[in-house]
Amino acid sequence: MPENIYDQLLQTPPAQLTDLALAGLGRQGGMVAKVIESVQRQAGDVVSGAKARRIYLAGCGDSYFSALSARYTLEQLTGLPTVAIESMEFACYTLLPPDSLAIVISSGGEVSMTLEAGRVARQAGVDVIGVTTQKDSPLAREFPCLITTPDLSTSDPVDQVALVLGNFSFSLTALYLVGIHIGQRRGHLSSKAVDRAETELRATTDAIERTISHNLEIHEYLKSVSDEANFYFLGAGPSYGVACFYQAKFFEQAQRPVYGIELEEFIHEQFFLLRPGGEAEVWLIVPPGHSLERALEIMAGCQEMGAHVIAVTNSHNDHLQQKANLAFPVATKSETFSPLVLVVPGELLAIHAFARWGSKTLSASDRGRQMAISKQLTREGKGKL
Repeated sequence: MPENIYDQLLQTPPAQLTDLALAGLGRQGGMVAKVIESVQRQAGDVVSGAKARRIYLAGCGDSYFSALSARYTLEQLTGLPTVAIESMEFACYTLLPPDSLAIVISSGGEVSMTLEAGRVARQAGVDVIGVTTQKDSPLAREFPCLITTPDLSTSDPVDQVALVLGNFSFSLTALYLVGIHIGQRRGHLSSKAVDRAETELRATTDAIERTISHNLEIHEYLKSVSDEANFYFLGAGPSYGVACFYQAKFFEQAQRPVYGIELEEFIHEQFFLLRPGGEAEVWLIVPPGHSLERALEIMAGCQEMGAHVIAVTNSHNDHLQQKANLAFPVATKSETFSPLVLVVPGELLAIHAFARWGSKTLSASDRGRQMAISKQLTREGKGKL
């Protein structure tokens, strides 16, 4: 039995890996609950010494997507301007405003650029804290860090897969708790507001588990999609980071170009749907109460152009669900912490995309070329052509 969980997953046949991934995802709510407990114990020591008049969130890949999703909530919780930035870009900063706080995030994988971002921030004279998965990570050896991996008493393979799948959610949870801690310390949040925020955050664990009930529906949906379909993932505000996460995971598992575009900009860029290559599947990821009118406008425009529109939104948002071709309502009323739940349908989609397309392996050069195409088209979608 390989010691490294990634090696083990790579050696698992696709059908078994799909079952294992679904079982692991089914434990994500419980894992998030453990992360909440663990990070709350750590937050006082790690965060209390940091001074901040503004916050920078830096990460790569999934860590950057969690920063994008958390940015709006941190501003709300702390009352401080907050910027999400990729580690590579942040590492080029040489001047930072005084009394800034840099939070550098690593959810596994390549950490060198995020480590460099932290070093640059420290050299600029600002406080730096880390969010990372392991106590012995390079980040934790240099900076005070919140460790997001929950302690487990067993080496159950399903739990191990749940840890691999949960990195985005674990980092996001830690960032939310940092926001609550800073907001309370600054007096921006009253004790009543802190209690309400912590109650809402804990409630997401149950909502995650209930949202996983869409598993069969997403499986059936994907069976009906053309092999030539183009996928577009659109998000607004905190859900834009979720849309980017959908894009990345779908590409990894389906090994085909996909596009992630901000909801607010897409209304000007519908020419994308006219690109050759098959039908268009447009996923609108809309948190409760955010950009509803714009989402309805975009939905109508896409449908007029023949696209199939899937809505991922709050279960009480009846109007959006009724207008969509297909809806996957999520089981949360909290706009503040909704990304933790909105991400679940995307994780299910990626798992079933792997089951359908993942065995059609590409060479490294083909994968690199397809990813470059996907990124380029996504960048073009933000242009004003």
